[in-house]
Amino acid sequence: MRHGERTPLFKEMYPKDPYNVSSYEPWGVGQLTNQGKLTEYRIGTMLRQRYNEFLRSIYHPHDIYAVSTDTDRTKMSLQLMLAGLYPPDTIQTWNSDLRWLAIPTHYVPKRVDMLLKPENCSIYKTALTEVKKMKEVRDKIAIYKDFFKFFSEKTGLVTEEPLPVYEVYNLLTAQKTMNLTLPEWCTDEVYRKMQDIIVLEYDIRSYTTQLKRLNGGMLIKKFIDNINVESKHRNSRKMYVYSGHEVNLAAFVRAHNISEPKIPGYGSTFIFEKLRDEESNFYIRIIFWTGSTEKLTTIKLAGCDEICPLKTYLELVREMIPSDQEMTCLWDNIVRTELLNLFTENIIRN
Repeated sequence: MRHGERTPLFKEMYPKDPYNVSSYEPWGVGQLTNQGKLTEYRIGTMLRQRYNEFLRSIYHPHDIYAVSTDTDRTKMSLQLMLAGLYPPDTIQTWNSDLRWLAIPTHYVPKRVDMLLKPENCSIYKTALTEVKKMKEVRDKIAIYKDFFKFFSEKTGLVTEEPLPVYEVYNLLTAQKTMNLTLPEWCTDEVYRKMQDIIVLEYDIRSYTTQLKRLNGGMLIKKFIDNINVESKHRNSRKMYVYSGHEVNLAAFVRAHNISEPKIPGYGSTFIFEKLRDEESNFYIRIIFWTGSTEKLTTIKLAGCDEICPLKTYLELVREMIPSDQEMTCLWDNIVRTELLNLFTENIIRN
């Protein structure tokens, strides 16, 4: 799932931005707004409504395992979702004035988070650099040459690449959800053009089979591991939850060769279900929750029905499963100083 509505990040701020850090008080930079908190809480209530019979009404730690990236907004989003998913039963109510349960969540430092931060992997970076040199990719980017010139004039960021547009687009979207007035140059037409460039940026990040495998394939492998495909022992977990970013959902989309969502919105969520029929045959169903607009859609993969036989699904994603070397990429060449930094208290700017 993606985090909820937030304030802009430092890296998204541009020289001619009419707003500054003080505009985002009292929340702070890169933090969930009240609307963002509500968006995430409603993911939890939606899941409770949908899976109420499957989940116990009483929270048990064996039932769910929840993971986020090492970022304030994703950690908070996960806590808020869990608050909606597990309102305390009478026996677990510990404060009559607070309908909330403390539920443990987990994360690993960004430096070694291959699951939700694979873009930091050296193998991925090298492959992406080579893709960006490809003539067909340069031609796709060159289509927006005039827009890049316009964008540079209006923002003060000189660029001929999609990434700065992607970052400013995220800032403008955040400002928009905060009801801040956008600059005059950001018309509906300009906003749509920026969206086209964002889609291109996502496409480039997953342009080849290798990039798809390194980007979205990590999550696919984790999902397959979670459902114990080859294990004879039943997994006691009923649900795994991963709280991440729009790039994680965009990578998941492209690794499955599906077309929507082109740009994952705040709170958008993929639900990955394992089903079993009366003859103990297993199936996979993928459902998409749109987030703020609160709609559920079943995703149909090419070559399979909406309820997809597990064997068929495994064959469809076979090339998306990372190797052991790829799975441990972020641990390669890590030095003692970095290890110390991972486990000491550091203030990280979002």
